[in-house]
Amino acid sequence: MLPLGVIIPTKNSMAYLPRHVAGLRPWLDLAREVVVVDSYSNDGTLDYLRANLKHPAVRFTNHPPGLYASWNHGIGQITSQYVFIATTGDTITREGICRLVETAESLTCDVVISNPIFCDASGNTLPDRQWPVHDVIATLGVKQPRRLQPFEAVIFAALHPTDALTGSCASDLFRTEILERHPFPTDFGISGDTMWGLMHAAEVVWGVVPESFSTFLLHPTNASPTERATYAAARRADAVLCAAAKRWQLDGVVSGDDLTLIRWTELLDTLGGFLDSKASFDSLRRGRVPWALNPAAWAERRRRNQSFTRLQDLKREALAGLVARHPG
Repeated sequence: MLPLGVIIPTKNSMAYLPRHVAGLRPWLDLAREVVVVDSYSNDGTLDYLRANLKHPAVRFTNHPPGLYASWNHGIGQITSQYVFIATTGDTITREGICRLVETAESLTCDVVISNPIFCDASGNTLPDRQWPVHDVIATLGVKQPRRLQPFEAVIFAALHPTDALTGSCASDLFRTEILERHPFPTDFGISGDTMWGLMHAAEVVWGVVPESFSTFLLHPTNASPTERATYAAARRADAVLCAAAKRWQLDGVVSGDDLTLIRWTELLDTLGGFLDSKASFDSLRRGRVPWALNPAAWAERRRRNQSFTRLQDLKREALAGLVARHPG
């Protein structure tokens, strides 16, 4: 048995439960405890889980709808050293669970991330999407489990402002104490895990494993109207990073010299330009006139692509600076 607690958040999840429970059976005996957090399902979700989810230390609890608030509620019930968030529809192998815990233990990590295999509701494998974790593995040439330097995590989080450094949390492992100290934010709608990675990139210890041993189910979001509205009104990634860096300096996590080394001011400015042009281009694409016939859309698209290219240049320059400071 591993020092592991498992959270299963549900909200009218019946369509995904047979596959999900089948995916849990090969490894769930490794967990010390299991907490099901249900958000008032009325489709038979709880009845199915009570009948089919077998574990000697399973507990069922209710929480009002709200993805990250429900996750935080479940995390608060876990007493084990590590927590795994088994989102419905996503699966992981027994070997994968062991690998995540082994990496967290051997490298003393607070978060261990891995890249999932993407699939549809029928279980068919889909082409990979390029998430931050894929970039981390490819750019750093990760061949075996590896800790990230704090600013490596910051750089990769900043370079992917619309995707989570955590990728799929059902492909990751977290130290329970870290999520108790830094719960997932609930004021960013459906991107709370993305913003969590930005907020805490420099102050938690990240590990990455190169193997793929989990699946991520691509399916329609189950977000509530409130979550959608909160997402639309949320602060942007550049604002979140700016505030986080100020807090990191006040807390002594980073210094001004550290930020200078990775070209922080230019990186934030370029990121802001990218987000500005992306928002403008996305708005024009939704207009009544086909964007390909709109010169303004082409101009915004060009600015967006130029900003993205510059961000990639800054990534390479910043990583080179870290290598020069910490050779080997």
